[in-house]
Amino acid sequence: MNTDMTLFGNFSLDEKDRNIAMQNLTELRDTVWETMSFNTRKAYQIDFNQYILFCKRHEMPALASDWKVTKNSCQAYFDDLMNSSLKHHTIKRKLASIRFFIGVSELPDPWKHSKLFSRYINGKLKEKPAAQSQAKPLKLGDVRKATKLLNIDTLLELRDAVLINVALDTLFRASNIQTIDVKHIDWEAKTIFAPRSKTDPTGEGHFGYLSDETAELLSKWLFKADITEGFVFRKLSPKHTVQKMPMQYQALLKRYEAVGLVINADGKFTCHSTRTGGVLTLMEADVPIAEIVLSGNWKTETMAIRYAQQYQAGKTGMAKVR
Repeated sequence: MNTDMTLFGNFSLDEKDRNIAMQNLTELRDTVWETMSFNTRKAYQIDFNQYILFCKRHEMPALASDWKVTKNSCQAYFDDLMNSSLKHHTIKRKLASIRFFIGVSELPDPWKHSKLFSRYINGKLKEKPAAQSQAKPLKLGDVRKATKLLNIDTLLELRDAVLINVALDTLFRASNIQTIDVKHIDWEAKTIFAPRSKTDPTGEGHFGYLSDETAELLSKWLFKADITEGFVFRKLSPKHTVQKMPMQYQALLKRYEAVGLVINADGKFTCHSTRTGGVLTLMEADVPIAEIVLSGNWKTETMAIRYAQQYQAGKTGMAKVR
């Protein structure tokens, strides 16, 4: 993270505010930045950079000592986002990223100073649909079919099989899958530990289930890849030799897409497909919603229910009488 304010564009700050902003941004970089999750850091950095570039193009101050100046820049940027194809939640996230840096810099926040501005943003956002499309589900039947069709005598496709089976069993997010370490596996207890997660700000971590089917594949992968410690899901070179570095998100995404091709699925699977597919698999097996919430490490039932909306529509309401 670069804290050189000359790179941030046109800031309309008095000397006192500029010094405070510099001190706080430096402290963020040196002591706080690395404590935040990789995905959060990435989103904040990309979103704020995009805002800075917009302000540069339109010769507007990105941040200012006068909240009314910042308000005009933020509103112009918001209007531009609303005219794009970006979805409701993406725009909300981008605005939250800007407010994060305003807060870190201890500059006046236009959302707090102007009720009219806040109402304008919230009112216009309603014009964008809030419902998010869910990832195409990769359910237990799909995972078993893919496992049979994949050539698990090769490192690439063995890793694919282990990846989707582990992800389905644990209901882990992509960020958790990437950081699974050999030491996180408890073969006897049939669990895998995730030290950090999106909904775990205290860093307590949580456990995911490891079935016998998956444990057998995982054991085979670790043996064939000669992995005895460190990351489980490693990068493979173009010649398919195992590297020390973990798989990156884009590599995971490509492997999910490859699995879709193997089972001739309509539409692309994503890194979230095993999470949505896992919820549907559990719903279809009549697993209580409280257990599903616990398995997915959600704080409430909201997300699990959202994932299962299509399944529930076919089982509840009028479906019970017709």
